[in-house]
Amino acid sequence: MPPDANPTWNEVFFFPLRLPPICDEIQLAILSGSKVLGTATLHLSQISSAGAELEEGTPGFSPCFGPSFLPFYGPRPDPARTPSTDTGLAYRGRVLLELSTHMGTPDGRQRDTIAPEDIARAQRHLPRRQFGLCGVFYSATMVPASPELLRFELSLGNYGDMGDVTCKPAASVTPHGCPLFDGNRYHYLPWYGDKPVAAVTSSWEDAGHRWDTLNLLRAMCRRLVSTHG
Repeated sequence: MPPDANPTWNEVFFFPLRLPPICDEIQLAILSGSKVLGTATLHLSQISSAGAELEEGTPGFSPCFGPSFLPFYGPRPDPARTPSTDTGLAYRGRVLLELSTHMGTPDGRQRDTIAPEDIARAQRHLPRRQFGLCGVFYSATMVPASPELLRFELSLGNYGDMGDVTCKPAASVTPHGCPLFDGNRYHYLPWYGDKPVAAVTSSWEDAGHRWDTLNLLRAMCRRLVSTHG
């Protein structure tokens, strides 16, 4: 939706799914015409369960996900970056997505609009907070031979990406270094006693209620294992 950098679709799609499924992946893509801007994958084995075979086993559940943000990755949009200098994928955006499964016969619908009250209810649970990330690079070994200077970049989404102009600049990259031959097969960066540090400040939705619950469950598991192990 140009020229909006943060488009809002507020749409729901319907598609049939046979259980148990033959394939394990649901692939999603953001398109601009016929050009793929970014892709993401949901693995059915991670968002559903067939349940235990025994009568006293754990019951299963149909595919479900979210509502949560799903990150999309694709080729970098900067034409100045050539394949010789940048061959990886880049963060291209995220989509607030919910996947739910309903048993029954499809009614033929393929898409619809989300009700305004459902949109307002979701927006109330999306307060934003500032987050900081700091990374210390201790060593860089087994580096392939290259005549170019190397550096590392720390990023969270668009934050810290030196090729992205939508976010404020940050100290997210290490100084350039010339790889040295290790005398055997690979090269390394001569950081020695001076370790480079990169830092990124970013703004995201506050999902602390999910982290707190997960951290509590993991702490309980560790305590039970240490007590009865």
